[in-house]
Amino acid sequence: MAPYPTTVPFVPVILGAELAAYTLARAFHADFGVRASVVSRTVPYAVRGSAVLDHVACPGMDDDETLLTTLRGIADAHPGRRVLVLGIIDSWCTTLSRLAPRLDERFAVPYPDVDLMERLSDKEQFARLCGELGVAHPRTSFVPDTAGAQEAVGLLGDLRWPVVVKAADSVSFGTLLYAGKQKVAYCDSPAELTALRQQLAAAGYTGGLVVQERIPGGDDQMRVLTTYSDASGRVRWGRMGQVLLEDHDPMLIGNPLAVVHGEHPVATEQVRGLLEHVGWTGYANFDVKVDPRDDTGHVFELNPRLGRSHAYMSAAGHPFLVPMVREHVEGRDPLEDVEMGAETDDWLYSIVPVPLLMRYVTDDRVRTRLRRIRREGRVLRPLRYAADPGRDRRLAQLKNDVHYVRDFATHHRSPVTG
Repeated sequence: MAPYPTTVPFVPVILGAELAAYTLARAFHADFGVRASVVSRTVPYAVRGSAVLDHVACPGMDDDETLLTTLRGIADAHPGRRVLVLGIIDSWCTTLSRLAPRLDERFAVPYPDVDLMERLSDKEQFARLCGELGVAHPRTSFVPDTAGAQEAVGLLGDLRWPVVVKAADSVSFGTLLYAGKQKVAYCDSPAELTALRQQLAAAGYTGGLVVQERIPGGDDQMRVLTTYSDASGRVRWGRMGQVLLEDHDPMLIGNPLAVVHGEHPVATEQVRGLLEHVGWTGYANFDVKVDPRDDTGHVFELNPRLGRSHAYMSAAGHPFLVPMVREHVEGRDPLEDVEMGAETDDWLYSIVPVPLLMRYVTDDRVRTRLRRIRREGRVLRPLRYAADPGRDRRLAQLKNDVHYVRDFATHHRSPVTG
């Protein structure tokens, strides 16, 4: 029997089929004993052959009408069940929020109003809100697409080089495909910034840029924070993890690959204040970097979804999906009849093979901690799930591990932490 039975039968529907989709489907199965329907254009290895989910092919899912038809078809195939719809990237979350008024009463869409999502997902507006509320945030300037090269440098004011550069409009940037694309760019000089702007313009990006001072420190200075806010806008739950290793592939740079328990009470309380100030509802995911010079936790951005590394909460034994199901499926209080679990440091979530992780962790104290965690078997690998055996699943894990061995050999020939 599932540890968290529900009073209302439901089927989770997940848009997108990358690793995050599988770990979400796995969590739904582990906590509620339900099979998720994963909707994607193709069938990537992360979900292929899984025994705990149903794949629904929808090659034209970028079209609103096609997507709506597919969602209604899933609801028709599950009579008497609520349909809980989730996206694994920002653009799908925004799409679902926008289309929610066109879905009937069978559907639950656990996202805030689309206008609020777009405002808070805009890096420029988010940085300004942090400034207004006193939330620690990297020193930031904004460069509109209309600014000339000289004007752009002037807009940076007294920001110190090197700088971190991101697209202000992450949703439109995410749809672009071009050679040399980088999720985050680092520029050491005005000339490099000008060259980057020219590259983005040639690729079709018409938005502005967010330019921030680079906070020192390696991957292990990063934290990932996930919160849940109820329908009244009150933050009811949150957990932070300490990142040990990030992806350094230019297309995926900054994505956490290995996480253990972490905390930063000041940053957590600042995030709580921000979310309750704007009336956010549902999940929010934040990247936080702790400055080693003064221990300030700088909040980078708000993602309106469960982050790609959300399984760090499963690793710690937190049934992180239960508050959403309680509220949006059953109409109950998010934390009714659920114990979210105590804070603990005795676990590891790792997308990469643990021996590879050990090579890139240079802090002796962390290495000792990892050896203890590994010895005690407190490690969660996202593609290994006892209830989902089979040849395709073993191949998925093998493909994942081979990919990261090759990727690190290409992009990080020496340790990246320290």
